[in-house]
Amino acid sequence: MKVSSLFVFSIFTTLFFAIFYNTVTITAGVYIASDLGGSTETSVYPMVFFGVGNLLSLPLTTPFADRFGGVKILSLSLFLFFLFSVLCASAQTFFLFNVYRVGMGFAIGPMFIITRRLLIAFTPKPSHERYFFYMILMFATIPVLGASFGAWLAYETHWRSIFTLHLPLVFSLALYFWKKIEGEKRGLFVLDKIGYAFFAYGISSLITSLTLVQQLDWYRSSLICFLFITSLVSLIFFLLWTKNHPTPLFEFHLLKSPVLSYALINLAVLFACYFGMIILLSLWLNLFVVYTPLWISLLLCIMGVAALIGYFVSRDILSYFDPRWTLCVAILSFAFSCYYSTYFDVDIDFTHLAIARFFAGMGLVLFLFSLARLSLASHPLEKSDSVYEFFQITRIIFSSLGAALFCIGWQRRWAFFHERLGENLNWFSQLTQNFFHRGENRFYLTEERTKGELANFLDRQATSLALNDIFGLMGYILLGLLVLLALTFLYEKVRKKKFS
Repeated sequence: MKVSSLFVFSIFTTLFFAIFYNTVTITAGVYIASDLGGSTETSVYPMVFFGVGNLLSLPLTTPFADRFGGVKILSLSLFLFFLFSVLCASAQTFFLFNVYRVGMGFAIGPMFIITRRLLIAFTPKPSHERYFFYMILMFATIPVLGASFGAWLAYETHWRSIFTLHLPLVFSLALYFWKKIEGEKRGLFVLDKIGYAFFAYGISSLITSLTLVQQLDWYRSSLICFLFITSLVSLIFFLLWTKNHPTPLFEFHLLKSPVLSYALINLAVLFACYFGMIILLSLWLNLFVVYTPLWISLLLCIMGVAALIGYFVSRDILSYFDPRWTLCVAILSFAFSCYYSTYFDVDIDFTHLAIARFFAGMGLVLFLFSLARLSLASHPLEKSDSVYEFFQITRIIFSSLGAALFCIGWQRRWAFFHERLGENLNWFSQLTQNFFHRGENRFYLTEERTKGELANFLDRQATSLALNDIFGLMGYILLGLLVLLALTFLYEKVRKKKFS
């Protein structure tokens, strides 16, 4: 197959859509849920269930690509992406919309693996590392662009247009790759079907149970208990089955490398905090600080701009340092952003928000580049495909869980502070009497309207304090990564002393 610049451009455009439509519902989810019968608390579901779809299809990518060719699988994925985009745009209920988001995630999952595989197979070897780091940069910048664009489009036009504007280009890409199906080496179809069944049920049930746990009253719900217990049993069986299988779904023996395991732990924490940060800030600003989606979009774009600046500044000097030192700078930058955010209140101005987002974006790109270098250095080049697959699986799982669990934590702290702040707001409180007096005599509000204003004021303060607590928790988690980083230097020192 003849490779042209158009082919490389098409590969990166496909990857752009794959990453972009992961986060496009983060802020737009509020409008989608309210229009289709959902609620603010469930607006995170479209992103979480998109990740579930990714996880269901990603392990199938290599076996099917080996049998039918990566270009053909990529083309089929784009056709399915087109189909589920149309279904999402025409959904009439929030339940169906989330079902279609699972389908969209299933269609997009193979793109994360196939795009890299095709670039390695059909482009000159000297360009492979450069293309890989371009991909890493895309994972740092495009999520905030997706969240920003989705928010702006849902506010200015209608959320359904999010799932229709890209259709001509996606269909054109699918046709383009369909004509390129010749020239690829093909092998046997090798898939551990039983292992895949255990994995698919276990991981999808686990994420679903942890996402729905708040809405279904935690473990008082028989459905949550059933999903959680059976998912754990299924994942245990999956690990036991994979251990002795000749062609396992994942090469878990690669995790024996301390370097790779360390990189994946950091990656898991990074993406959990990153997506938790994006979705919580978007919801809080939109619902309680009266920021329009346009201003939220500008704010999120600052993270992308900071990531680009970090890339251009560091791309020529990263190779001169141990990746762990740049990882240390990244953790400190990200942790500073979190701790700076713990002082936000409902009167926060755009400048302070922008400073926090800038440091988060700068830390993110340094984080990803450092982890990519550590991951690639952990094993020989021939194992890079398996290492990259672990990279993607970890990213998807903890992006979904981070968004869901941090959102649940924020809601619970919100309820806690609402109760604590409201304890003294009774008819015998001088503060309450003064509030009603001003409402009725200065602003000529009725008693019911004054009660509503008091409840709204209480909610705004409670959500602000809850957000401060969650960002503080993120900061402590990130500082825990610094401790883990220090232990790697200690481990290396002990290891050198042992073998010297």
